[in-house]
Amino acid sequence: MTDSLFRNTTVIFLLISLCFTFTGVGLLLVKRTRVTFSTGGEILFFSFGIGAGITGYAIFTLAALQLLSPLPLLTMSALLLACAVYGWQTAGVSLSLRQLRPAGSIEWLCAVLLVLLLAAAFFLAMTPEIGRDALLYHLAAPKLYLRNHGFYFIPGNVFASYPSHAEMLFLLGLFLQGDILAKMLAFATLPVILLGIRQMALHTVQRNSYPYLCMLIFVMIPSVFQLSHTAYVELFITIYTLGAVIAYINWLRSRKSGWVVLGAMFIGLSLACKYSALLYPLLGFLGIVWGYRVAEQSKPLAKDLALFFLFIMLFGAPFYLKNWIMAGNPLYPFMFGIFGGRDWDPELARLFDRLFTYMGMGRGWLDYLLLPWNVSINARMDSPLFGGYMGPLFLLVLPFLAGLRHRTDLATRVFLIFCTFNFLFWATTSQNIRYLAPLLALMSVTTGTILTAYLPKKSSFILLCGIIAGSMALNGLQISREFIKIRPFSVVFGSESREAFLSRSISVYPMYRFVNDHLPANAKIFLIYMKNYTYLCDRECYGDPMIEYYTLKKILGSAYSVEEVYGKLRGMGFSHIMYDLTYVAGEKSRLSPGETELFNAFRNRYLKLVKNDRTYYLYQLL
Repeated sequence: MTDSLFRNTTVIFLLISLCFTFTGVGLLLVKRTRVTFSTGGEILFFSFGIGAGITGYAIFTLAALQLLSPLPLLTMSALLLACAVYGWQTAGVSLSLRQLRPAGSIEWLCAVLLVLLLAAAFFLAMTPEIGRDALLYHLAAPKLYLRNHGFYFIPGNVFASYPSHAEMLFLLGLFLQGDILAKMLAFATLPVILLGIRQMALHTVQRNSYPYLCMLIFVMIPSVFQLSHTAYVELFITIYTLGAVIAYINWLRSRKSGWVVLGAMFIGLSLACKYSALLYPLLGFLGIVWGYRVAEQSKPLAKDLALFFLFIMLFGAPFYLKNWIMAGNPLYPFMFGIFGGRDWDPELARLFDRLFTYMGMGRGWLDYLLLPWNVSINARMDSPLFGGYMGPLFLLVLPFLAGLRHRTDLATRVFLIFCTFNFLFWATTSQNIRYLAPLLALMSVTTGTILTAYLPKKSSFILLCGIIAGSMALNGLQISREFIKIRPFSVVFGSESREAFLSRSISVYPMYRFVNDHLPANAKIFLIYMKNYTYLCDRECYGDPMIEYYTLKKILGSAYSVEEVYGKLRGMGFSHIMYDLTYVAGEKSRLSPGETELFNAFRNRYLKLVKNDRTYYLYQLL
């Protein structure tokens, strides 16, 4: 109990220090954009985003220079903290609790529920990481960069070459404390997003009387709630997306170039987080051109566009340049036919692209017509059916916009146009609900705006309230199931060990723990259908990304004898093989009968059993 108390106190102290640093560093920069912020909350929102971006690129610089060791990291952290202290001292920002007071019974109820949800997410974030993608690459790649003191091409982990600005912050969390602090950094983005939602509800749109309802709607989306307690990157890109949209609307109203600069910074940071933001520069460009056309001005257009693309490049391009240098493809592993790519081939590229269309419910014309219905009604958490759940709320509420006709304000129209284009882009790529997080935040604000507009129409208002309450009740049921399944209190308060928690949460964990405890330091393991949770493995290992049978099938398909199979695996440096029998030689195997026979013969002759747990097997190559 004492150990868990000390650990939790340390994590919370470090988290507060990092949030203080991000915001303070950001304050130094945003105050120099010479724009007028409407509230202290707006300044803090933009400052956190910019400060997190600067911190991420500071770590990026150390990684690029192969300086990821304790002294440079601690020195960098101290310098950033000193800058943050100066930023806070000179900012003159105030945000009183009085300003956050809810107005009305509905808002008070929403505020109370919001506090309860944030508390639940906090406890879940204080548990060891069990999120699939976090263990696969969001934390696995930073762990390897720390071990090797900088960037390098990680064989097998193709996802490590994705834009990884958020992973740089996770790297700092891993260095200072471990995976729990990295998770808590993801959790810390949620209050910042809620601050942005509140800002939009009260000041960006013309009329929205329900800022706490908007915030509650967003947090109660099960996929969003799941993101709040896992080391995933979607909430970071949500901050940057909201910042870019707010900056654009403020620019339309004030015509100050500083808003163009801020919006471009946030778009650049979105690009540095995820490929899904590649549509943003085009939308921003069209938005600026449209803004000048409506205002019937043209003279400052070239200047604003130059600033726009300059700051997008400054804040977005470094990770793409890193990919080009290290993997031979700035968009690695995509666009293989144009750029090629290291350790990649046309067949693997084809299979990889097909897997991205596997998520969802089809790609036919009828599937696209039914997509709004399917993603709202038929989606399931942790399933190929959109990989998450958001519920029917937006599907049921957005049609009420038709009754407003031309009474929607400028900001709401911008939200709808932005969301429409991004939803169409999402529909043609990987249809994973968590990638919609930025759009869900904007739709949450739009829902509050619609409800406010129908306030004078009593019957419609009551109907809307019923729809919103019923939809959130369904979402609340999903969230409560997740909380009960994870059972965070025992491990957070120390009555359950980290190992016991991971063993009951991750089926393959006991095998990875055995590897860490019993295999020699120079072991190299070939992972086959072990889910590639390489963050859990402290030994060198290799596994195919997503298509986990690819390398094994390629070796068996080109070999004529067990000796040749053995020679190829030894030539790749493997000392051990760990696999799930169900997928290698069992009922779900992707091997042909001949390949299965060859593998079994190879196993009987050249492999020595080291460990077996259910269907998981660890062998040593003789």
